[in-house]
Amino acid sequence: MELLILGVFTAFNFIVLKVKLEKGRILDFGFDLGSVIVLTAIFGGTLGGMSIAMVASFIISFTLLLFPPKLFKESF
Repeated sequence: MELLILGVFTAFNFIVLKVKLEKGRILDFGFDLGSVIVLTAIFGGTLGGMSIAMVASFIISFTLLLFPPKLFKESF
C-alpha cells in the first residue's frame, strides 16, 4: 500500500512540474526542482524516507503552483 501511495504522489509531483514547465514558469520550476533534489538527498536511502520526500515535494509543488514565488518580480 505504501508503494502505491508513493507512486501516486510521485506521478502528481511530475505532472505539476510538467504543467509549470509548459506554462513557462521557469523560476517556479527551478525552485521546485531544487526542492525535489534537496528532499531526495536528505531523506533518500530508505523507502520511508523517500515516501516523506515525495509527499513533502508534492505539497511544495502544489503550493507553488497555486501561489507562484515572487522572488525577482519586484526587482525588474
